Amino acid sequence: MRYLRLQLRKLGELKLGLIILGVGVLLGFLFARLFKGFYWNSMDLINTDYLYRIRDTTINYPVLLRYVLWNVYRDFVLFWVVCATAVGIPYMALCIVYSGFQGGFFLTVILMKYHFKGILLIFGYTFPHYLLYIPVAFMCLRTGYWLCRSMYYEKTGKKGRAERIAKQLLVITGLALILLIGALLETYVSSFILRKILLLF
Repeated sequence: MRYLRLQLRKLGELKLGLIILGVGVLLGFLFARLFKGFYWNSMDLINTDYLYRIRDTTINYPVLLRYVLWNVYRDFVLFWVVCATAVGIPYMALCIVYSGFQGGFFLTVILMKYHFKGILLIFGYTFPHYLLYIPVAFMCLRTGYWLCRSMYYEKTGKKGRAERIAKQLLVITGLALILLIGALLETYVSSFILRKILLLF
């Protein structure tokens, strides 16, 4: 156990996080391939009728924006609430695995269904808002790691701990503002791009 801890420290949190992400992606890929029979006929993502509804339905942008904001900030707030507890670091590891799993599963399913045309669909589902969401997720993990570590795993005085927490709160506020921009892009720009791409399907 002591040897394992030593090796994990040598890796550092960044490399370890990438390894955990890779494991999640691999699990998502394997699940999509091995259990295809359980989900293939019931998934909206690969249902052409569902895609046509997205393409042809008039978008109520205020409703869509509320939906996007709810999903984005629900996860954001939950993440920071848990990161402020002693189980923050294990929770972050689970978040990385789950995100990798989702990504691996999503990419595999889309490419299995639509082949090379699926690349366009992946682009439509992720651009341009993921250009903001991915860096924000990375910064959340980095900041959350150091926040949890400074609060529960390092011996610092009350003053030092308060200073660190104050710095992290500034970062969290900045990330929340970037998420707002990402949500606006997802609502007004990404939905437009996706609908145009769906004209090809």
